[in-house]
Amino acid sequence: MNPSASATPETATPRELAERLGFKPHYGNQLLKEGRFVVDPGNPRRVLVAESIAHYEATKDPSKAGVAARHAAARAGQGADAQAAPPDAAAEAGSERYNYQGSKAKREHFAALEAEASYRQKMRELLEAEDVRSVLAEILTVLRKAIESQPYRRAPELAAMSDEAQIRAVLVNDAEALLKDASAALSKLGRGEF
Repeated sequence: MNPSASATPETATPRELAERLGFKPHYGNQLLKEGRFVVDPGNPRRVLVAESIAHYEATKDPSKAGVAARHAAARAGQGADAQAAPPDAAAEAGSERYNYQGSKAKREHFAALEAEASYRQKMRELLEAEDVRSVLAEILTVLRKAIESQPYRRAPELAAMSDEAQIRAVLVNDAEALLKDASAALSKLGRGEF
């Protein structure tokens, strides 16, 4: 039996198979170079039809299903009706198993977030959490020690004072000095200088 007389011969040239799939003949050579057709082991100039079609279908990009449907409709002469045509059943079945577009969008979203975080870190708008924790712990430790030592430093001086307003002024000045030091340290942290 002559293989070319059969409706779907076991082997064909890449150009013949491309035409059979509804593409221009030269596209068959491109698909062969891309590894999307299965070469006949007995004749490297021919491809195995059934295996090549199956491999071609398996390696289709589901995101291009709409474009493929429009092109197929245009080749069939449907033109404007192709715009409303839904993607083929294979693309719909593939979306249940694996959402290529969703995965691609998620990957791009997180890549953009990572690039933004890197940029903000370089601009000193974003700091490493561990660095911030250690600087805050240090600031709070210094503040706590100063507050705890205040009674021991100021008690003798305050014991000699009898004016309540004068005692209040000394305590307010001490509190403001402590808060000013803590504020300066926090400002340095905000600028990324630690």
